[in-house]
Amino acid sequence: MGLFAPWFLAGIAAIGLPVWLHLLKRSKTDPKLFPSLMFFEYRETSSVKHRKLEHLLLLALRALMLFLLALLFANPFIRRSSAASDGKKLVVVAVDRSFSMRTGSGVNGDRLAQAKAAALKILSGLKPGDQAQVLALAGNVQALTQAVNDPAELRAAVNSIQPGDSRASFGELSRYARTLSEAQKTPIEIHLISDLQKSAMPPGFADLRLNPGTTLVLESVGNAERNWTLENVVAPRRVYDPKRVKMQATVAGFGTASSKRTVTLKLNGRDLQTKTVDVAENGRAQVEFLGLEAPYGFSKGEVRIDSADNLPADDHYNFSVERLDPRKVLFVDDGRHPRAELYFRSALDSSGDGGFQLESMRAENAAGATFTNYAYVVLNDLSNVPSALESGLQRYVNGGGSVLVTLGPSAASLPRVPVLDEAIEKSAYAGREGGLFLSIVDIDAGHPALRNVERFNGVKFFQAIHVSALKSKVLAKLNDQTPLVLERTIGEGKVLAFASTFDNVSNDLPLHASWVPFIAQTALYLGGGGAEQPVNVAVDSYVELRAGQGNGATAEVTDPDGKRALSLEEATKAKNFSVNREGFFEIKTASGRSSLIAVHADRRESDLSVIPKETLDLWRGTGSTDPVSNKPNADGSAAGNEKPWGLWPYILLLLLVIAVAESVVANGFLRPTAPARDELKLDGMATK
Repeated sequence: MGLFAPWFLAGIAAIGLPVWLHLLKRSKTDPKLFPSLMFFEYRETSSVKHRKLEHLLLLALRALMLFLLALLFANPFIRRSSAASDGKKLVVVAVDRSFSMRTGSGVNGDRLAQAKAAALKILSGLKPGDQAQVLALAGNVQALTQAVNDPAELRAAVNSIQPGDSRASFGELSRYARTLSEAQKTPIEIHLISDLQKSAMPPGFADLRLNPGTTLVLESVGNAERNWTLENVVAPRRVYDPKRVKMQATVAGFGTASSKRTVTLKLNGRDLQTKTVDVAENGRAQVEFLGLEAPYGFSKGEVRIDSADNLPADDHYNFSVERLDPRKVLFVDDGRHPRAELYFRSALDSSGDGGFQLESMRAENAAGATFTNYAYVVLNDLSNVPSALESGLQRYVNGGGSVLVTLGPSAASLPRVPVLDEAIEKSAYAGREGGLFLSIVDIDAGHPALRNVERFNGVKFFQAIHVSALKSKVLAKLNDQTPLVLERTIGEGKVLAFASTFDNVSNDLPLHASWVPFIAQTALYLGGGGAEQPVNVAVDSYVELRAGQGNGATAEVTDPDGKRALSLEEATKAKNFSVNREGFFEIKTASGRSSLIAVHADRRESDLSVIPKETLDLWRGTGSTDPVSNKPNADGSAAGNEKPWGLWPYILLLLLVIAVAESVVANGFLRPTAPARDELKLDGMATK
């Protein structure tokens, strides 16, 4: 038993009030008329009689009323079992189907087969009429049935579970259990059948919390085993010169002895290179492959090691590459800045992969160019942009193209930035005299175009064009708060503006080491057909299908089996897609650009280490705690199946009964006698 508001018990002190009232009434007597007291001797009268209590029953009733009133506000409760009187409960059978459950173990089959057999055994032990639910657990929780009492439906759900390529998440299971507990009126008993990998644990233990009344039963179907895996492969996204390609693969061992592993590079099912690497005990080793003779277009690549463990599914690693010719970049200027073109061309050629070729053109001639033939377009400090050129560029950007605009003394005469459509306000100057210059103080170093630029350390800006940023995002600022790099997404494409020039007149950026990385990163970002999302990803990653709100164009996703993965509605509205299995997905975005996505299982699943018993005991205990004291019962039983039961309705009813009794008793004790009533009547008549 307990009290929700024990401080209200202080009201019990009011019990002294009835005692005081009874003594006060006893000490007062009605005066008697007497002709004279002159012949009486003055003496003190004893007050002992005055201090004697009378009407003890009435006093007890009044004291009891005050006590019950204080107890009512203190709100006492007792703990009662929340289980139904007939002992019914909901049995939840959760079967782990994560990637590690593919691990084989002799004649009993893989771990998933053992888990399904254990689940069927649990279901066979249910009593007639018991309700149960079957879950499949991987990166998320999949409810295969509702809470039903049909044994055939439950068994069919277990038999339908297929192995997955995702990483198990016990945090997701606990979150589902909490939601289910809040919706159910009966206790829940969860049977988790899994290999209980450490990698399935959430970042914080609080995510494993179970609601009171939830019992967790853990059934392990595997132990820690040694395992070799291809942990990672670093491959280029695109191949322009096969001889300049360098690839790197990482072989890892978990609980393994030192050994030699044979690593093979395959492309489109054909073996290209084979190497041997020494892997240290429980360690890692790297192997490099130089050159990749890939045909034009998309190719499906794979790196594989020789199998020597019970989990051969992680002995290969998928990757994809695209072989194509160098892409053209259109450089549009008016011929007044020859050094800007020279510096820009040199930076592109120095980027390393030879993926871009620069083609220059005057503004008046560029209006008739086919912009879709170019990876992106550069507008270099133009003082006059023909309307036909700007209209063509706007259509190009809306369709998924990219434009880079530089602003200098010539562009300062324009009212607005071409294509970006932001107002040009003024030109900011810093004199060369006395070492005066502007510098960058704020930069978004996480942006793809500004990575590895060392924050433009030491770069001096002597002139910059101040542009309003009402529609654009500012990626870098100068110390006078002038926006230096701005970006705006228009339709499916983007526009990047640099508020200075690419020569060494308005700034000395081309003379610094950050110049080449800046141009190379910008070229990859703008010329990659939208945001450069990875093409070699893990299961449960998201692939972007459209950058903006979309213009009604459809996107397409083809799964490894060659089937369409999107419905008609998803093809026109979905912004991204989750790849949920290993293999190669063909993606066509809403902007019309195609890519081949190589998906591999999460390599955290390759570590077959088991969660320590102490952690599992703590997890089980989260659902078996007292809701008030948060402690187990003294007898060790689960107090989590109990809940506080308020006693206030019974106390209130008793208080009403005592109040009625007090009124009756008070009326009997304190009502005047018949002679007294007659005397009062005579006194009243005499007064009249």
